[in-house]
Amino acid sequence: MVELRKYQVIKIVVIGLLLLGSGYIAALTLGVNPLARAKPEDRSLEELLDDMDVELLPGSTTQVNVGLLDISGNDVNIADYRGKIVFLNFWATWCAACVIEMPAMEKLHRKMPAENFVMVAVSIQEPAIDVKRYVLLNRLTFDVLLDKSGKTVPGFGIREIPTTLLLDTTGRLIGRITGPREWDSRESTAMFSRLISDQPSN
Repeated sequence: MVELRKYQVIKIVVIGLLLLGSGYIAALTLGVNPLARAKPEDRSLEELLDDMDVELLPGSTTQVNVGLLDISGNDVNIADYRGKIVFLNFWATWCAACVIEMPAMEKLHRKMPAENFVMVAVSIQEPAIDVKRYVLLNRLTFDVLLDKSGKTVPGFGIREIPTTLLLDTTGRLIGRITGPREWDSRESTAMFSRLISDQPSN
């Protein structure tokens, strides 16, 4: 009985190895590796959005139109950025996760073409002097706006920070990303490049 069980186990193992081997040979013969993923640059926009865990907002038809002050005291409206893909990030200097993703955001901002892409960070309920000090200390080159009252939080359904919204060239919401991301990753860069290229020409 013991010898029979041992024989059955050996038989199962051998069959398993044969199946794995035949699958590997078939993959080589067909030139396809079933375990390989397409490069980020070759993936579809839907796949890239999924890679970055973007919560899509397909039913959104309202154009974002919110006025805030920048760190120099100038009036800025989000509607002013229409015509470009907008990366709209909500953060605070006291938020550890926000601070962690800022260098990657800066790298992404420097990579993307300014004529098609704009990055905007909205500080939530902080003194202007604290935000300005942080921006200067970290040499951030993207636009930073101030929401001293927190009026944007309920309107955009922000439950925690950092939260990033993606806007299309007409100012409508594409999706929401909750939590930090590696914004300078190949997946992220490919996603924004695809968003830019997929937008209808004006």
